[in-house]
Amino acid sequence: MHLLDYLNADAVAVGLQQRTKREALEFLAGLVQDRVPETARGRLLEAILHRENVVSTGIGNHVAIPHADIPEITAPLLALGVFPEGIDFDSVDEEPVTLVFLLLGTPKSPGLHMKILARIARLSKDPEFEQLETAGSGEDARSILARIEGRQ
Repeated sequence: MHLLDYLNADAVAVGLQQRTKREALEFLAGLVQDRVPETARGRLLEAILHRENVVSTGIGNHVAIPHADIPEITAPLLALGVFPEGIDFDSVDEEPVTLVFLLLGTPKSPGLHMKILARIARLSKDPEFEQLETAGSGEDARSILARIEGRQ
């Protein structure tokens, strides 16, 4: 299982200027909404914000992994946003978040959802992971991830 299997090139954005958690989540939801059935699009942001209100998904090391289950999708979807200025995400280490991986899962495969969450958390410990913060393009970010995953 590789993150790039679920992270389309058009769902990666770098150099983002959003300053709040809500603005960041709205933007990232917009990156994947075309791959979500129309019947679920209206609930997409609501589901993400609901999960985030339960407990913050800021895992530390400048990384957050907001996630939600969307019953209408057939496979997990990922988006990645790079926010160089950092966002207050109520992270466990109280540091601003610069890398936000949005994960939309399906209740039909909860095990895969958990594997993707764990994979992102594990990869975030790699010394090269922080290079994502200065990626010049979405393709650069995907290349960095591919390199890191190739070593795992």
